[in-house]
Amino acid sequence: MSAYVVVELTVKNAVAKDLYSAAAGPIIREFGGEFIAGGAWSALAGVQGHPQGAIIRFPNRDSALGWYNSAAYQATLANRDARMTCSFRLIGN
Repeated sequence: MSAYVVVELTVKNAVAKDLYSAAAGPIIREFGGEFIAGGAWSALAGVQGHPQGAIIRFPNRDSALGWYNSAAYQATLANRDARMTCSFRLIGN
């Protein structure tokens, strides 16, 4: 069963965010992940957190955790946190 990382984010600097995304994308693909949606949220019910988001599909939970905890991805966190405020959630097996 696939696992999904749901990201909610507020961009602090759009150009810098694109640099982070360019660095993170190849690492995501290395662990079998793929972006399946991204952009502005449309709240259907409840309170919306951040105005934008992304959904990344991985083959399974272990692949998603392997990506997030990898040394390569962890090395991008300082840049990520300087460019956006975000939350990451994992769902699925």
